[in-house]
Parts: sequence; C-alpha cells; structure tokens
Amino acid sequence: MKRSWLLAGAVVVVLAAAAAAFFLRSRSPAGHAKVLPLPAIPVTTEITLAGTIQPAQVVNVPVPVDGTIEQFMAATGQHVSEGEILARIKNPRLASAQQTAQLDAEQALNHLRQLESGLIAARLEVSRSEADAMRIQLELDKTEKAFERQQLMFREGVTPRLAYEKAEREYNSLKAEALNLSETAKQAGERVNSITAELDPARKELAQKTSDFEDAQATTGVGEVNSPADGVVIARRGKMGERVTPAMSDLFQIAGDPPVLEVVARIDPELAARVHPGQPVVIQIASVPNPATGTVRELKSGQVFVELTDPFPVVRVGIAVQIKIKLT
Repeated sequence: MKRSWLLAGAVVVVLAAAAAAFFLRSRSPAGHAKVLPLPAIPVTTEITLAGTIQPAQVVNVPVPVDGTIEQFMAATGQHVSEGEILARIKNPRLASAQQTAQLDAEQALNHLRQLESGLIAARLEVSRSEADAMRIQLELDKTEKAFERQQLMFREGVTPRLAYEKAEREYNSLKAEALNLSETAKQAGERVNSITAELDPARKELAQKTSDFEDAQATTGVGEVNSPADGVVIARRGKMGERVTPAMSDLFQIAGDPPVLEVVARIDPELAARVHPGQPVVIQIASVPNPATGTVRELKSGQVFVELTDPFPVVRVGIAVQIKIKLT
C-alpha cells in the first residue's frame, strides 16, 4: 500500500515537469528566454556655467565714527590713491568739542598776546619814567641849591620874601614831581615783574590749549573716510545725510590697482565634486569671438572661482561670461 502511494507521487512529479517544459517551449520556440538590455545613461563630461567678472582682491572701507554722511568725495568707478579722502562723516559731538577747543586756544593766544603787549608797554613806561626822573632830579638839585641860597639870604634879610617864596614853590613843585615820577617808575617796574611772572604760565596754557585743539582736530579727522590703498571704487553704500555707524564695514569697496580679476559662477554640488582646483577653464563673452582661458582657483559655498590666465582686452568688472569646465 505504501509503495502504491510513492509510485503515484512520482508520476505526478514527472507529469508536472513535462507540463512545465511544454509551456516554456510554447513561449520560446528557440527554447531559451531572451533578456533585453537596459538603455545606456549618457555621462556628462563638460559643463557650461554662467559667471560674472569680479575683482579677486577687494578691500572693504568701514565707517570710522558714528554720524551722518556729510559729503562723498569718490564715486563708483573712480580711481583713488592711498590716503585720499573718500567721504566725510559729521559727528555733532566731535564737531562741538573741536569748536570749544578752538575757542579755548584762541582765548589763550589772545591772553598771551595781551601780556606780551602789556610787558612792552610797561618796559617803555619804566624807561620813560626813569628818564623823566633823572631829568627832574637834575632840575631838583639846581632848584634845591637856589632855594637854600634864597632861604639863607632871606634869613639874613638880604632878599625879599617874594623871591624866597618863589624859590620855595619851585623847589617843592619839582620835589613833588620827582616823587611822582619815582612812584610811576616803581609801579611800572612792578608791572613788568608781574607780567613777566604771568608769561610762563600763559605760554604753558597756550601750549596745552593748542595741543587739546590739535587732538580735537585729529578726533574730528576720524570722520574722514580715507582710502587704504590705490585702486578703483567698485561699490559705495549710503547717501548724503544718512546716519551711519562703525558697524558698517563696507561703506566703500575698492579693487586693487592694477585689478586682479576672476570669474565667479554658481555650480551644483554634485557637479562640484567632479571639479578641482587647477583645472583649465574656457571663458567666453558673447561679444568677443575668441575665448579666454583660466584655471579653477577654489570651490566654496556653492561657487566656483576661476582665475583669468588670458584675460580679454575689454574685460571689466561686472561683465557676464560663460565658462566651460571638463569634469573629472
């Protein structure tokens, strides 16, 4: 019984295999299944990107001090020299401090000049008083001798009272005048000494006020925006009367002179992985028949930077170009 079941099972397996073979033969007369190849995917070997000419070296010129833009001295596209004033920033506080320092310096200068003029006048007064005192003293000596003689003669009764009294009046008058001149000369001398004592402090004060004024001028000069190098202004921010602060780091942008130019283009990250520094690049401008050449300098932030090794004669900042790079 058991052998009958095994025999029946074997027959079923053989029949199933025969049926499967017949089915396959009916679907494929050649007796073999055909596998169709997948279509070939083209491999990108070169890319063309839209780029722009820009300076490779750009210097940002910041705002030096809080204030408002009072005046622009340089425009975009203008060639400037190192140290040249590009703009003036007005700071009311600094301007007020400069004006105060200037007034103080002028007052100190006027005070010194008054002292110097007073000293000259006092010395002249001393000289004149001494000369007058010497002259009066000579006259006083003569008058005193005449008075003493008239006094003696009056006592002896050989001269009238009127002559005696006249001699006495002349003597007393010259004596008083001599005393006045002596006092005047003394006061003039004291004035000379006093002014002389004031001159040194006045000179020191003037020197200090002048230094303060120069410092205020230098501080106000910070409001002048100066070019840090020779070059060409390629960008300028702000407008007249606008308030600015030192937080604005690029009030001006200056390209070096002579300008070193490069091409900048955006590139897909997947393609960027197949581009490397040093690769040759072909650069084309629509209006120029012959292309220029360059090399990849670096890839950064989704951009490719290309150095111009063979620039166009008409190349300038801002020109749109196309670049071709062979992928690796």
